[in-house]
Amino acid sequence: MKKVALTCLTASLLFGSGMALADAAASVEYRQSVFKVVKWHMDSLGAMARGDVEFNADAAVHHARQVNAMSYMAQEGFGEGTLGGDAKPEIWSNWDQFAGGMERFQEVSGALVVAAEEGSLQALRPAVGQMGQTCRTCHDNFRN
Repeated sequence: MKKVALTCLTASLLFGSGMALADAAASVEYRQSVFKVVKWHMDSLGAMARGDVEFNADAAVHHARQVNAMSYMAQEGFGEGTLGGDAKPEIWSNWDQFAGGMERFQEVSGALVVAAEEGSLQALRPAVGQMGQTCRTCHDNFRN
């Protein structure tokens, strides 16, 4: 009976730790995917704001809304024990600061949507700049 119990315990520990590693790897992949989507949409908005491509009000609204949607998904990929990718360990040791940055991401991306919905390049430009600064601040603090 002791052998069976020991075998079951060993198997559960191995399986459980494997699941934790799989969950951590999946979390890293998830958050990297979310931020790739953000980058893709911000690249389009940035190109419009810089005048590299012609301003398109409908496209600006679409891209801004997608960035805003992703802002509410990003933090889900940073659970405890999910260190990896480009994330610095400071995320978990300074969680309140990181979480505040995620809230700022949501606020600023919401303002980006409002600016895009105005339908003018003049409204979009400063909002894109503010979004870029928000991203940069978080990257400086929490990304390798």
